[in-house]
Amino acid sequence: MGVHRWFDFRTLGALCAASLCLAAAAARADDDPAPKPNAGQPVVVELFLSQACNMCPPAAALFPEIAAQPGVVALAFHVDYWNMMDTDKGRWADPLSKSEFTKRQKRYNINIRNKSSIYTPQAVVGGEAQTVGSKKEKIGALIDAAAPAEARVESERRDGAVVFTVGKSNDGGNAYLVTFKRRATTKVTAGGNAGKVFDEVNVVTGMRPLGIVRRKGGELTAPAPAEGDGCALIVQAPKQKRIVAAAYCPV
Repeated sequence: MGVHRWFDFRTLGALCAASLCLAAAAARADDDPAPKPNAGQPVVVELFLSQACNMCPPAAALFPEIAAQPGVVALAFHVDYWNMMDTDKGRWADPLSKSEFTKRQKRYNINIRNKSSIYTPQAVVGGEAQTVGSKKEKIGALIDAAAPAEARVESERRDGAVVFTVGKSNDGGNAYLVTFKRRATTKVTAGGNAGKVFDEVNVVTGMRPLGIVRRKGGELTAPAPAEGDGCALIVQAPKQKRIVAAAYCPV
């Protein structure tokens, strides 16, 4: 039976050392704050994973099912700290990974778990709860119980751009345009997953700040995604706390 690896950035040089592999990871991953009942607004599910992590293929295979659920904005972030992992089949540098996605995951773990250590695969729901990214039932329960996004979002394409109209919320938040590949297929040729194929959906390629949304709401304009790509709006409370509003871009 495998275990999930936890990484502490205070010992960055030993990110992939065996001593950081903790048998109790899954149990601690479920130590979430109790969320509030869902009132029907979209729920954001963020998956943090790596093609170099041998525990991640089940989470990658599950994610299309999560993304297909109505009322869910699903986004997969590939982290970069597994890229330095040596195995008897060499290293695999995940071509979809970015250091800024690792920073986003670290901030969530500080906010939610009060820890600087991070692990994969990890799912974050609504910006406020987390669990192991391959646990279908647990992720489903967190989605069902997630605190609703406060502000409604309407969107339309206009003159080659996407225009979002964000409604009122209690506090407002920071707005981001998240761009993603709708489908991404990668054959891994080295590392712990050598020979496996990752057939993924909603793989994030970038996050662009769009400004601040005040409590009264407002209108935001962003470039339309490239042909075949997708995007989503996320409005998030300061310090990367709860998700205030979210919506996919119109197709």
